[in-house]
Amino acid sequence: MTFDRLAYVDRLKAAGFNEPQTRALADGLDQALREEVATKSDVAALRNEIDLLRVELKGDLGALRSEFRGELSGVRGELSEFRGELNGVRGDLNGFKGELSGLKGELLAAMKADKIDLLKWVVMLIVGQTAVFTALKLLGR
Repeated sequence: MTFDRLAYVDRLKAAGFNEPQTRALADGLDQALREEVATKSDVAALRNEIDLLRVELKGDLGALRSEFRGELSGVRGELSEFRGELNGVRGDLNGFKGELSGLKGELLAAMKADKIDLLKWVVMLIVGQTAVFTALKLLGR
């Protein structure tokens, strides 16, 4: 953007400003426009910088994707190992369950046998007691 100082000074003079005022205003506006207004080359440089940052960002994103995929693959491998270990533990638990079931059967059979033996002893004690009482009764007559 170009600033025509002479035309600006002429417009200010026509509006009633004196020479020192018009020069001061023209200098101030000229300086502000040079410092604050972007030129086409400024915009082009900024576009180039944005393009470079875009390329750099795409590269960084690609690297992050690759790293993430690698990490994800590692996690999947660990998860697969964990599943294998879990299946092993399940197999062990099923084995323990079978052993407990067998021990339960043995224990029930032993308890049944002990129950029968106990009943035999109780019956024999009752028979023996009855015999003793009968003998004492016969002797005591």
